[in-house]
Amino acid sequence: MTNAAESAVRDAEIALDVEGTIFDLDTFAVHDGPGIRLAVYLKGCPLACAWCHSPESQRREPQLVFAQERCVLCGGCVAVCPQGVHVLEGGEHHVEFALCRACGQCASVCVTGAVSIKGYLVTAQEIVDRARRMIPFFRHSGGGITLTGGEVTLQSDFSEAVLAGCRALGVHTAIETCGASTWPTLERLARHTDLILYDLKLMDDEAHRRWTGVSNRQILENARRLAESGYQVQVRVPLIPGITDTDENIGAVFAFMCKMGLHSVTLLPYNESAGAKYEWLGQEYGLTGERQPDQALQSWAQQARALGIQAEIG
Repeated sequence: MTNAAESAVRDAEIALDVEGTIFDLDTFAVHDGPGIRLAVYLKGCPLACAWCHSPESQRREPQLVFAQERCVLCGGCVAVCPQGVHVLEGGEHHVEFALCRACGQCASVCVTGAVSIKGYLVTAQEIVDRARRMIPFFRHSGGGITLTGGEVTLQSDFSEAVLAGCRALGVHTAIETCGASTWPTLERLARHTDLILYDLKLMDDEAHRRWTGVSNRQILENARRLAESGYQVQVRVPLIPGITDTDENIGAVFAFMCKMGLHSVTLLPYNESAGAKYEWLGQEYGLTGERQPDQALQSWAQQARALGIQAEIG
């Protein structure tokens, strides 16, 4: 850090030695808030959305990822794995994910990157330092740092330290959250956040439980509190064919936003490649579908705008 940056952090009394578990960093993200962003992907989520595009984010602890198409059957991972996770048989590489302890020995010898471990510890200091080095890009583009995941509230001490440290440097801060946390925890982070990207998936509680594993009551209550407290909130709606992209659900989202005084929404079309990562984790992806037609996306956006809601298509 520069002397000025170090002074700003000291003056804010920020403890940057706290650690967090992340699974990725994107130093030039452009879809997670304004401008060029440093996107930090945290591990762990209280939801289990059937369509999750980052299934490697759901578990808090590091985990094995195996990309079959990259494997050249060299056998290096078999030789070093102490748990017998990797088996070469009949010209194929089989992985016993349940046996894995994520020690990383297999990943250390895999020359093609077919085997890797998703999830590693970093300190808040490391992330703040990375953000500091990107300040010229942030200033030029109007960007900043976004903490996403996973769910940022599950690692609240780490998230708060990163956000406060970046704010002390004058860096624009954003979080993406599913809202499934206690209000005191969410508010702790909101105090250090310039923009809150807030996911609203399903307005019907029974449907929300079915497709995400949890009730939406706390999520909707936290959205209300954020709006009443005057925080800058942009609602995000993932459009999942036949589940969240129904006219009934989208209309209910817009009605809730109007009632709460939330005036910005981003509609996120379905990503047809969402299921690719599940094979890497030894899991099955149970959904099928295609990206919503542009005509339907524009129609929903116009519906929102007619209600006074600023609408974007992600």
